[in-house]
Amino acid sequence: MSIRFHASWLPWLLFALITVHAAARYTIFNPSFGNNDDSLLFVIIALVLWIERSSIISSLRGEGTGDLLTGSVFLFAGWLLYITGRLYPVMIVEIWSLFFMAAGLIAALSPRQYRKSAFFMVLAGTVIVFIGWIAPDLFSSQLALAIAATSAKIISATLFPVISDGVILYFGPYSAEVTKACSGMNSIFSLTALSVLYLRQGVKRKPWHITVLVACVLPVAVITNLFRVILLVLATQYVGDGFAQGLFHNTTGILAFVVALATLALIDNLLFNSYTGKKRTEITAHADNQV
Repeated sequence: MSIRFHASWLPWLLFALITVHAAARYTIFNPSFGNNDDSLLFVIIALVLWIERSSIISSLRGEGTGDLLTGSVFLFAGWLLYITGRLYPVMIVEIWSLFFMAAGLIAALSPRQYRKSAFFMVLAGTVIVFIGWIAPDLFSSQLALAIAATSAKIISATLFPVISDGVILYFGPYSAEVTKACSGMNSIFSLTALSVLYLRQGVKRKPWHITVLVACVLPVAVITNLFRVILLVLATQYVGDGFAQGLFHNTTGILAFVVALATLALIDNLLFNSYTGKKRTEITAHADNQV
């Protein structure tokens, strides 16, 4: 069945406009844009919506109504959070509201077999907001020190002298601070949350597979953010501080997160193939022996 215009398109269009407006307000039209990684949260929303694309497409096709009561509860909670986030304003609360709104639309407009997707959206938003964004504030300081010291050693050994003093890097006429966002802790917890949620998808994975994948989150996030800091220092030295601390800063943050996520997906695929390929080989060998 092709996707044609249905009444369900209007609430999804409204949700899209609210999301785009929030993303623009907290990134492009935010005076502090480029000094933090707030835009990562909107990337995560897009990824979670992509994971649940089947339920969204089903609602756009008008394949039947779902659980109106559950949908209404989620939408009501979403609007309360959204209004609260706008009044104070608190970006985290507003982001959280978008997950509840999407869950409400999925629950109300998609067939009942997609009801689990709505609850997954609520779980994803709650886990990512609390584990993926609030927790990093508690653990970032020491990691930022390590990232600063390591990046200074790498650049000094290969390109030009860089001195680290705590989280401050000094090079040429410039100085740069390795903030909590640059330390990679935001990425670590966001990737951990997404990795756990991602395991919901597809075939069953063995316990050791899950353990290894989650254990890889820390080194992957740290390494990608280490190279991000190095790239920012190089951009500052060769292009200028205004360029490096502006849009380029936030762009590298998103790029580091996407690269880290792609790396984890590759590790997941390699781990899965390591035992499924072996199993297929054993089945083929067994079949050959039967001939």
